[in-house]
Amino acid sequence: MRISRFVAFGVFPFAAVLMAAASSPVPTTTPPAGFTQGVITTRVSLPGNPYDKLLSQIDPAKGNVQAQVQQLAMRLTPAEQQQLQAEAAKLPPALVMGAMMLPRKGTIYCRGQEARVSTDALSYHLENYFDGAKNAGTMLLASQANPERVAYTYNAATLKKTWQSIVVTEEDYTLKTTTETSPVAGYPSQKTTYTLKPGAAPATDEPGGMSQKPVALDVWTSVQIPQMLNFAHPVYVKEKNGITKLVVYFDKERKHKLVYEFASVQSRPVTPQELQIKANTPILDYAKDEMQIGMKSLAIMLGGGPKKTGASDGNE
Repeated sequence: MRISRFVAFGVFPFAAVLMAAASSPVPTTTPPAGFTQGVITTRVSLPGNPYDKLLSQIDPAKGNVQAQVQQLAMRLTPAEQQQLQAEAAKLPPALVMGAMMLPRKGTIYCRGQEARVSTDALSYHLENYFDGAKNAGTMLLASQANPERVAYTYNAATLKKTWQSIVVTEEDYTLKTTTETSPVAGYPSQKTTYTLKPGAAPATDEPGGMSQKPVALDVWTSVQIPQMLNFAHPVYVKEKNGITKLVVYFDKERKHKLVYEFASVQSRPVTPQELQIKANTPILDYAKDEMQIGMKSLAIMLGGGPKKTGASDGNE
């Protein structure tokens, strides 16, 4: 059994959450005029998921996640608790797990062809440094509950073969570039739709049932955002411009969906320190230590608990 596939499909089938920021981008070209250096904040949500509104209020960086969960639960009335339980019972199990493990907010530090992503989920803290010129990077995954962590270098092409669970290609999807535009974090973005072709994935006859691949996606891109930053998205979509927003639909009724979007974009100088990962642990090599990395990563993702210290990103 390959641990990577277990994580990708058993823990969070939307994408391999652990490796969401390590998706291999296509070869980059010179970025268009626009954003080239600065800080981008992102947000991810699961509209319609009963846990989404509740869990989005939790901030792992403030510590003691368990206490935060308990405080939020105590604010619910008995009627609200019953409603939450009833709605949750209708969800596919993977969506319940996904809501618990989803990194809600992220920060991207970008300078030219280099970027570092920092994000937090309830049980883990994740950082990924990527060098677009070398098509390689460094990943750090740290527990929110204890000192357990794993860090490793990787080649994006190698990782893609093992971890990438959702790859959107013209072979499986029908693409349509629309005339619809919308500002995302202040950047004009154009919408492209992706619709899964018949037979491209096993069908499900159950209402609300989830396909092995998203049934559709809405993708917004901006010519002012570098394509290189597409490595930070939870789903790999081959777009020539920078992706500012993704809406991923998992069932034919489009009830279950994931939304990834830029929340803010600040153009400013980025220091070398802001691009560095402070691993504080031996750095492994993914090409040589895949199984060890997979075991440690799975343990960290599933073994989260209350965080005993403050913010985990030493660079912020």
